[in-house]
Amino acid sequence: MSSTPSGSRLRIGIGGMAIESSQFCPHRSGYDDFRITRERALLDRYTWTRPDGELSGLVEWVPLVHAVAVPGGPVERAVYDRIKDELTGRIEESGPLDGLVYDIHGAMSVVGLDDAEADLTAAVRAATGPGTLISAAMDLHGNVSRRFAEHLDLLTAHRTAPHEDAWETRERAARKLVERLVHGRGRPHRAWVQIPVLLPGEKTSTRLEPARSLYGRLASVEALDGVVDAALWVGYAWADEARCRAAVVVTADDPELALAEARSLARAYWDARRDFVFAGPTGDADSCIARAVASPARPF
Repeated sequence: MSSTPSGSRLRIGIGGMAIESSQFCPHRSGYDDFRITRERALLDRYTWTRPDGELSGLVEWVPLVHAVAVPGGPVERAVYDRIKDELTGRIEESGPLDGLVYDIHGAMSVVGLDDAEADLTAAVRAATGPGTLISAAMDLHGNVSRRFAEHLDLLTAHRTAPHEDAWETRERAARKLVERLVHGRGRPHRAWVQIPVLLPGEKTSTRLEPARSLYGRLASVEALDGVVDAALWVGYAWADEARCRAAVVVTADDPELALAEARSLARAYWDARRDFVFAGPTGDADSCIARAVASPARPF
């Protein structure tokens, strides 16, 4: 890649809101629980936005706002609305954007909403308008409802748990977006399959089978001619929402190929659903406390 079709730099915004919210936690996440990043500090979060980077000649990165918090309880509605309003306001003020790198988690719960990411993404899409390509980078423990996915053009997720590739995932989302814009390929086709299985993260380590093999397939699917990306989400077990379940999205220029590969990945996950195991020893509270008391190891 050396230049855009018009010879001018692409304008690509970066922003989002990320938190993993347990609805079974009495805590409520407030504004002070979020780390809010704007302006140059937002661009400095990423390596691929550097002025001397490979993409610098192609892209004018437009920092919007990014809010991230450590896992906690559902977000207070007023806090969510405040951050959403700032994000959409900055998009509108930024002028026309060719693309948007949408840096989120996927398991945010907000008091009074049943699909927070769908609500946020609908507002973001309304702010960008239909002509902007939106590329989302997500945690594999997020959720992908149809209401959410229909507003996106590209979406990908981590391929390792523990998440050793979190920053690689964000870069992949950005590079796939730039590639499509530079080559004028427009919106790809997306095949989306929800799988009626919901497993906790503690049973879906990609260091163990069957997750290791399931996630290991994604790169080979992505490498197929005509495929843009392949992603698999296990969903989020600690929220009581209808959207919480596993999902597959395959993005491709060939719609039939996208559908066939998404079906294959979803079937493999379904067939392996009873093979997932906890990554560590487990037990009920009484037995775990008894083992801790009896053990000479400290801490236990």
